[in-house]
Amino acid sequence: MGNSFVATGERAFAFGAFVLVPERQALLQDGVAVRLGGRALDILTALVERAGELVSKRELLARVWPDTIVDESNLKVNVAALRRALGDGGSDDACYIATVNGRGYRLIAPVTPGALSDFAPGAVAPPPRLHNLPTGTTRVLGRADAIDAIRRDFGVARLVTIVGPGGIGKTTVALAVAEQAIGSYRDGVWLVDLALTKAPHMTASAIAAVVGAAGGAPDSLEMLCRSLRERDMLLVLDSCEHVIDACAACASAILAQAPDVRILVTSREPLRLPDERVRRLPGLATPPSLERLDAQEAMMFPAVQLFVDRATDRVDSFTLRDDEAPAVAEICQRLDGLALAIELAATRIDAFGVGGLLRQLDHCFGVLTGRRSGPERHRTLAATLAWSYGLLSVQEAALLRAVAVFAGFFDSDGAAVVAAIPRDEATALLAQLAAKSLLMTGVDGNAIAYRLLETTHVYCAEKLRASGEDHAVRQRHAQHMCATLERAAGEWARLPAGEWEKACRDLLGDLRVALGWTGHVAPDGPLSIRLTVAGLLLWNHFSLTEECDEHASHAVAALDAAGLTGTALEMKLKLSLGGARMFTRGLTHEVTETLQRALQIAAGIGDTDYQLRCLMMLGIHALFAGQHVAALRTLERFAAVARVADPSVLPESEVHMGIAELFLGKLPASRHRLESLARRDLRYYGSYSVRYLSDPIVLVRSALMHAQWLTGSPDTAMRTAAAAMADARLTRHHLSLNNVLSYACALFYWAGDHDECARYVAMLDEQIARHGLITRKPVASFYGAAVAYAREGASAAVIGALRRAIDEFNGTNHLARMPYYLSVLADALDHGGHPDAAETTIGIALDKAAEQQEQWCLPEVWRIQAGMAARRGQAERAATLLLDAMKVASETGALAWRLRAATDLATLWRAGPRDCEARALLAGVRAQFTEGFATRDLADVARLLAQWQE
Repeated sequence: MGNSFVATGERAFAFGAFVLVPERQALLQDGVAVRLGGRALDILTALVERAGELVSKRELLARVWPDTIVDESNLKVNVAALRRALGDGGSDDACYIATVNGRGYRLIAPVTPGALSDFAPGAVAPPPRLHNLPTGTTRVLGRADAIDAIRRDFGVARLVTIVGPGGIGKTTVALAVAEQAIGSYRDGVWLVDLALTKAPHMTASAIAAVVGAAGGAPDSLEMLCRSLRERDMLLVLDSCEHVIDACAACASAILAQAPDVRILVTSREPLRLPDERVRRLPGLATPPSLERLDAQEAMMFPAVQLFVDRATDRVDSFTLRDDEAPAVAEICQRLDGLALAIELAATRIDAFGVGGLLRQLDHCFGVLTGRRSGPERHRTLAATLAWSYGLLSVQEAALLRAVAVFAGFFDSDGAAVVAAIPRDEATALLAQLAAKSLLMTGVDGNAIAYRLLETTHVYCAEKLRASGEDHAVRQRHAQHMCATLERAAGEWARLPAGEWEKACRDLLGDLRVALGWTGHVAPDGPLSIRLTVAGLLLWNHFSLTEECDEHASHAVAALDAAGLTGTALEMKLKLSLGGARMFTRGLTHEVTETLQRALQIAAGIGDTDYQLRCLMMLGIHALFAGQHVAALRTLERFAAVARVADPSVLPESEVHMGIAELFLGKLPASRHRLESLARRDLRYYGSYSVRYLSDPIVLVRSALMHAQWLTGSPDTAMRTAAAAMADARLTRHHLSLNNVLSYACALFYWAGDHDECARYVAMLDEQIARHGLITRKPVASFYGAAVAYAREGASAAVIGALRRAIDEFNGTNHLARMPYYLSVLADALDHGGHPDAAETTIGIALDKAAEQQEQWCLPEVWRIQAGMAARRGQAERAATLLLDAMKVASETGALAWRLRAATDLATLWRAGPRDCEARALLAGVRAQFTEGFATRDLADVARLLAQWQE
């Protein structure tokens, strides 16, 4: 711009490329005026006058704000602006101003005092001022695209309106656009803060006062337009929502009569004028809610950048650490990227720290306060929202309060119900509220969905409580959610899975809100019970097992008082409660009784669908509990009902029959059944996989990997495991993922891949901790201890860990595979120098195998027992056990166990009279394998046979 000052004898100070003229409140850089606010210049003057000395914060506050008590953050904000104007770095690389932590600031550049004429000879008087924009004291973050877009808009339009909710950053963006436009308009850039205009009829006068036109008369708009007719300028009309109609009238007249004037407007709703370009300002981008980021990754998002920038203004030493990044990301997410809210939260960093701030957001407006500068409406978030709320009509305010009961998105039908108004009226009012930026909009299918920003939600919920309407609105919300969920349950079999899941996932939050209210107001009432039953399908579909257990338990306890025992509601609750507790509390007798009661009611009322569900759950319970023959009988009963009532679910019984066959040692039959199922499309209604606790495709592959490994196809088993994991991840169904993790832990342990086994144990542990599925916990505990045994040997700690895992199995009655688990413990005890305990344990393992008819692992149990005998010098007994193990392995089809037994027998007979027989025996078993030659067992056999040839 080239603005210069008259060369006089006025006092001045030169440092670097700058000259400060205190009496003129001016800072020159190479003779050009630097835009800087008065407070910042006062601070600079104080530092320059005492160059090289520490100037304390207290001294600066007293000098710059002599008659006002202000927060220290005001000082930090102005110092930050001063540093940016000087092009200074941070404290560590500053050229001009250094921070003395906790004490104050020091000007560190050399200063030369003198007269202005010494530093600016021949200067001329400055031209007239061409703008009234305030000095920017903070960086504008995350808005470069919006600023560029608005600047481009002015290439094709003369009126651009920035629209968004209060606190989103509309004024910040408008000022940044205006700042960049300085010098582009002959007659300047002028900001009109219409928030200060109390009455609509004063709007034209307010604009006239800023641009230097006569105003205040009844014909002020006409006089304003006349004075602007020949001018080339940009008008920024800020905060127009409370005088929106008057502002629209002024803008329309100016645009019609002053062809070289362009207008930039900020408002919570558009002016609705012809050729108006509307730019809706979204919240600042925040990290995805499910993504855990480190500090560097989090700082890629503007919302986090803003938080850190403002927190650093507050606490000089603040830096974002990796361990704090997820909490800062969540703060920004919960504040919807709302710039004002993030700024206000960041200014409390000194009081609460990052973790404390996140916890404080539960009391939103308590923490989002604290500005002592800026417009009154922006000093607290509550004031900003009160400003918007106060502009609403009675009907708009009532609807906005009512929809605060929704947890997330809602539609016009829901809004009409909770507000008790006709749907058409609700639709019209919602559109008006969205236009005023008090509701966010989205598209749900072909319909429009609405959502309150979290901060607006908290404010309106408080207003609802204060209105006395809270009880009635929440009652209507609970009834609406009950009807919606019951309707969704009826649509489950009709809609495509993805469509149903998307629609119903959004209902989870509202279900929780409604249950929280009914549980507090009428925990034993029919509405609370109906709501719980309506939510059962939702909890099962999203495998929210702990949540299902909690709510179903409360509802079951309330059945008698509500007079609903023996009804379909009790049947559904008992079935879901039994299924949930099977995983969260163990395979107890109480679970069996609960499921049997549900089956009794289903049979009594003739509900075949629920008969099937109950039978399946009872069959799964029996399998987990090691009652494999009983499980088969229950599954056969399921199949008999299904053939008549619903043949589409027959594959479910076949999957579990295949698992029962596996346990019973019918391995070829199990593998054949499971491989046949794996080649089929097991989805229901062409879309659904999860109907009975878990995804049958994932479950088939999980069980199949065991059948394939045991029958001698280790490479195939590994491929099946990878496919099962991929399927489970796609389902995002936690019980299904738990299935594959549990099976995979065993597979990798058997295969000798202990690193991979440990990785799967860690994943299973994490899933168990997250979802409370304690029935799976012993699996993770056991294989974690087994890997430690393989790596470290039979230490006391390892043996203790194996024992605790088996105690966990017994404590939850999870007895399937118990003979195998006991045999590993026995092996560890024997190697750890506890032969008597080892003999007792292997005896219990054999008894369990007989009791549960678990033939699948009997060859391995005998092999381990043979090893114990061999270590005691009982070679003949060991050989007999190994021959028996090989015989049973042949009968059951367990080629993997047969190879292990043959390896031990060959080792036992080697270098003895049966050496040749041993070699032929081992070579013969190895020849039956067509794959897996790199796996541990087959590699061991190859080395052993090679040694025979040496």
